[in-house]
Parts: sequence; structure tokens; C-alpha cells
Amino acid sequence: MVSRCTYPLYLTACMLFLSIVGSVSAKTFKWQEVKISGRRYIPANSISEFYRFHKKSIEGNVIRFIYYDARGKTKLTMTARVGSQTLMMNTIKFILSYPVTKHKGHFVFSRLDLCKLIDPVLRPKTIVKGPVFDTVVIDPGHGGHDSGAACALGKESNFALNTANHLKRELQKRGYKVVMTRTSDRFITLGNRVKFANRYKNAIFISLHYNSGQSAASGIETFALSPQGSSSTYTGRRSSDYLNFEGNGNDGENIALSTAIHAGAIKSLPGTKDRGIKRARWNVLTGLKIPGTLYEGGFLSNSREARKIASESYRKQIAKALAEGIENYKEALIKKRRR
Repeated sequence: MVSRCTYPLYLTACMLFLSIVGSVSAKTFKWQEVKISGRRYIPANSISEFYRFHKKSIEGNVIRFIYYDARGKTKLTMTARVGSQTLMMNTIKFILSYPVTKHKGHFVFSRLDLCKLIDPVLRPKTIVKGPVFDTVVIDPGHGGHDSGAACALGKESNFALNTANHLKRELQKRGYKVVMTRTSDRFITLGNRVKFANRYKNAIFISLHYNSGQSAASGIETFALSPQGSSSTYTGRRSSDYLNFEGNGNDGENIALSTAIHAGAIKSLPGTKDRGIKRARWNVLTGLKIPGTLYEGGFLSNSREARKIASESYRKQIAKALAEGIENYKEALIKKRRR
């Protein structure tokens, strides 16, 4: 039964990241469940009924769930394709742990994806286990002899630190306590970054990075810690997939936080390619005792994107977008669900 997930089931609008839909009781709802090759899946009909979507449409191998507002306008859509790990909520892209599949003619989603991605994103209010956070730990990636990615216009470590300083000011204006794992161009081990973050209670953690890849690669991507039993987006299956890390104690918060800041960036940075909200077992995420995420703000290996990142005004835009995402995440945690 899905009601036995680590986090109970719930729903929110992705772009605004505010709860908009109620759900039936997770304790009394009778979930359908099937097993395929030893893995547990939930049929789309159960998902649609539990979250009270107004419509479920199927066109070929594509399924779409739709929720309307009181005036009949589309408020939230969730779209997936058989054989694909891509899930779209409104205009935001997520990478599932397992592809959507068909079983006896019915669309089915892995139970792990329902519990660890769909549910925390759609109902963030129910994941709160204690006081809502008042502190943000910012981790500017790299530093010192570890400069990270680089281009003719500068180094990732410097761009990340500058972005972190702008984000700190934006968050302080909003009343948050803000601390940083580094405040200068110096090297700090990943383990020490985690130890630093774990000193703070009622806090969240955001690690800031810029990317590198092929010259044509562009866009932003945000990483939440892979849940136990799930592979990382880029590494494929590994023995570590079945380990339970300290950071997995906050799986619901991790994906909800990642969604909020990613959606905030996509909304506030027009023309930015959405590479998706993904999964990884980065060392700065596995050992965290507080909710955390890692944000990749663009590719320094792409000449067009590198010019933007090298611009002070653009880094200020990024910082403001991330701050707004964090604010939306907090609001989603405390806001009463709209009926």
C-alpha cells in the first residue's frame, strides 16, 4: 500500500509551488498495485483518483492528468510517456527513477517514483516533520586549487562564490539567517562542507555550481539525492543504489526543495533550457542531516551561456530567482491546502 510510504501522499501546483488540490485520505484509500519483474507499480487510475485530477487523457503512448481551477481553466497538468523517464508537471521537467510502462493495457508508474517524487512535489505541506526552516546554508562549489569548470571569462569557483554572495543578500532581505560553507577562494573538502551544514537545525542546504560539457550543451539542472533503490541519473545501476544514506531521511524535502528552486529559475530566467530535476548521490548530499539540493546554473563550456554567467547582472538574476524559489518552498510547507 502506498499509504505506508516514508512520506504520506499530497498535491501542489508545480510552477507556483503552492498546494492547490486536496486528496482523499491516505489511510483509507485502497490503492491498486501490480508487480512487474519484482518491482511495484501503481496504475494511473489510482493516481488520478487519489489526487482528484479532473481529467485523465490518453493519446497513444502519452498520458496526461489535468486539474482545473474553479473557472474551468487548466491549473496543473502532469504528462508522461510509456518507456520514458521524463515527467512534465506544467512546464517543469523531472527525471523519474524508472520509466512509465504499460501493464495489461494500463499505464503504471513505479511505486518508488510515486512515493519519492510525485507525492512530495504535489503535496509539500505533509512532509514537514518539525519547525519550518529559518536558516539557509549556501555552499559555493569548488574553491582554492579546485577551480571547477572554466572558460576564457572566468572560473566556476569564482562565479559560484559571487552568486552565493548575491543569494545571501537576497535571503537576508527576506528575513532568513544565512551562512556559507566558504566566503573566500579557498578549498574545503566535501566532508567538511557537510559537517558545517549539519551544525544547523531548522535549515536547508543549497550547493551552487556551474556546468561543463560539450560546446552545444546548455541549460540548468537541479539535483536531489537519489532515493534508496534508485539509480542516479547519469551513472546507471550501481551497488550503492540500495544503500540508505543520512540524506535519505529527508527524501521528501529534498525533491520538494529542488523543485521549488528549479521552477523559480525557469520562471525568472527567460530562454533558459530546462534540463530537468534529476537524481544523484553527490557527496555533499548523501551525508546531510538537513534538506538539500545542488543547482547547476548553466554551462561555461557553451560560449553563449558563458557570456551570460560572466555577467554580474545575470548572476544577480540567478540569485533573486533562487531566493524566490526558496521563499515559495517555505510558503508551500506552511500554506493550507486549497480545496
